[in-house]
Amino acid sequence: MRKSVLVFTAGAIVCAAVAGVIRFKLVPDAERVQSDQNTVTRYAGTASYLDQHAVAGGDLANAFVKNSPFTAVETVKAIGMHGNVAVLSDVTAINGAGGVLGNPASTWAVDRKTLMPAAAPAGVTADAHQGLAVGFAFSPDKHDYPWWDGATGTQATAKYVRSESHVGRSTYVFTVDASGAEKDPATLAQLPPAVPVSVLKGLAATMAPAMQGALAALLPPGGDSVLVPLTYTSSTTTTMWVDQLSGTTVDADAHQTVTAQMKTKLGTVPLTAVLDVDTKMSPAGIADAVKQSKDDQSKVLWEGIVAPLALAVLALALLVGAVLAGRRPRTADSADTASGGVAGAAGPTDTGSVGEAGEASPETSEPTTKEE
Repeated sequence: MRKSVLVFTAGAIVCAAVAGVIRFKLVPDAERVQSDQNTVTRYAGTASYLDQHAVAGGDLANAFVKNSPFTAVETVKAIGMHGNVAVLSDVTAINGAGGVLGNPASTWAVDRKTLMPAAAPAGVTADAHQGLAVGFAFSPDKHDYPWWDGATGTQATAKYVRSESHVGRSTYVFTVDASGAEKDPATLAQLPPAVPVSVLKGLAATMAPAMQGALAALLPPGGDSVLVPLTYTSSTTTTMWVDQLSGTTVDADAHQTVTAQMKTKLGTVPLTAVLDVDTKMSPAGIADAVKQSKDDQSKVLWEGIVAPLALAVLALALLVGAVLAGRRPRTADSADTASGGVAGAAGPTDTGSVGEAGEASPETSEPTTKEE
């Protein structure tokens, strides 16, 4: 086999192999949680809440703080990789709102591809959860997903609503409605487990007249200093715009209401909202998310389509070159050499023999006439 054929064939094999590695190894790996993941999401909002300090001081006229602004920065960072399981740290730093929102922190063990819950690796302590806890995986589908609601500690549903263009990206819109008993430790730490009857009477003045009468009838006997145990419920509605390719949440808003409940002989009676929070991704947070989704799209375009296709075309071209090289004569002079050899095989012409046979005699023999 000619050397040029071997070179062309080897080049085609290498190009095809590299294309396969990029498309079927590097691209799928890039669609999983990476060891250097460090996603920062920025929010802004307002919170109305029951001020425990005002309540404790008897300043019931100022017991409720209305629309206190706050900012929040959520950081989701990979802190461990164990095969197909990623361990993620999820910390939210909140500034403003009187500190009533706390600074929630969690550790999640998730599948690196789907982001669904995974068994915590040996020696790792992770928070138990069901459904998605840190957003959507790469290339989500148009269907409902199980969703973890940290406020109630229960599984909810992220419902697919529609597809639309939002902030310049093709997105899927998901909504989550979750309600139940408030179980978030950070939130409960900011709410009183019990309040005196005097406080409830003061709070009754902020309620509707019908509610005031019902509450007065349900207050326990014993005077204004008697403590009344409280429980709390949470109700949260969230809307998310999720990039159709990367799964990045490019925009989101949420509204949470935490309501105090009083235990009575007739059962649990809802009193009033003690925490009302509106949260939206800030303009800076949206800009960061859009940039991330564009970067992911470019990476997929080059690694998933352009590079493998270019290498495949080059491999095909090299194979064609190998075929043509195999069909071409070895050298341009080979035919001439072969024809010269055949002519020489006939031998030199015997000019001497020809000359002897064809040479005329210099003397002419004339006939002799006999005289008579």
